[in-house]
Amino acid sequence: MKRSSYPERHYVAFPIQPKMKKNFSIYPQFQISDWQQMDRFIAMTHGENHALRNRPLFDWFFLRNKNKEMANLIVAYEGDKLISLLGYLPTQFLWGSEEISGVWMAHWMTMEGYRFGIGALLMKKITEMFPVVAGQGASLMNQEIVTKMKFKFLEKIPKVVYVFNHDKVEQFFNYRIEKKDDILLERCAVAKETTAITRENFNPDWNLYPSLKYGTLRDSDYLNYRYIDYPFFKYNIFIEGEAVSPVLLVARIVETSKGIRVARILEFFFPEDESGKKRGLSLVKKCLTFFKQHNCDYADFYCNSNTHLNLLLEANFTNENVGALPSLLDPIDMSRRFQNLELFVSSELKAKYPNCENEFVVTRADGDQDRPNESYRNI
Repeated sequence: MKRSSYPERHYVAFPIQPKMKKNFSIYPQFQISDWQQMDRFIAMTHGENHALRNRPLFDWFFLRNKNKEMANLIVAYEGDKLISLLGYLPTQFLWGSEEISGVWMAHWMTMEGYRFGIGALLMKKITEMFPVVAGQGASLMNQEIVTKMKFKFLEKIPKVVYVFNHDKVEQFFNYRIEKKDDILLERCAVAKETTAITRENFNPDWNLYPSLKYGTLRDSDYLNYRYIDYPFFKYNIFIEGEAVSPVLLVARIVETSKGIRVARILEFFFPEDESGKKRGLSLVKKCLTFFKQHNCDYADFYCNSNTHLNLLLEANFTNENVGALPSLLDPIDMSRRFQNLELFVSSELKAKYPNCENEFVVTRADGDQDRPNESYRNI
């Protein structure tokens, strides 16, 4: 498979000449020696308790290059004053017959008093730097900007849920669904967790997973950095089958401050032949047994791949498309009931792969959406 390289970056200012009376400069990365300035900026724009003021969390997101002196944030200055930023996570994407270096956006902040176009310039700059740019959790302001910039926008990433404790879920969220027969879970084996991801147990032939041909490359390097090496949460990782054709499920059990326990599934995929589907269904049932034994009240999975959602529906999950259950769990916040996706693909890639935008696969794990918020104080 052909692997492309990251675009060359020059750490010099990009002069900006919008219809503004002041002079601004934009840089493609942030110099980490100026951390105190960044810390003050985050506190002023998003409050004293914002999670990114936790330095280990900030570093995990933005210091992913060999050069640890430069953080992956496009930053705008008025003179020496930091006024806006757009963070990004360098990511390898599986793109048809090749691999493409692109980014997931992570955090977009602008100082009050400067929210009149500078943020849009940062969005424009990131599309000039990378051929694939994706993001989740766009605000209304951000949605307006990306729509004008011809991003593909998906308002609702589909979600399926499996409810274990119907009475408790109804009491907390006024959400009632028909009870499914889970007697089979009583007889089902419990999924065994994987503590290491190596090429000996996980080295997929991606031709066996056609539904994933456009999206984050979920290889062993990615999974290790994203889950095994993640310094803040414990993830439950389950792998079954041969290394070349594994079935994988990754979840995190969330103990919310309201006493609701949620099994948030972040990854789930399987070889898409009959044998692979059977093994995928078997692993799902084993994982449901695991979640039930760990006293989860419900499980959820955000993904726009019908292939994977349909198999979960076969395992007695239910479509939850009304936003009755919270998208945000840390803390529980019902103000955002859905998860959205924004996607930019360069004209060259769209010409080469005409349907790539429509076939792009996303899960809740992509980008910056599964992170500590309220709980970061306990890190």
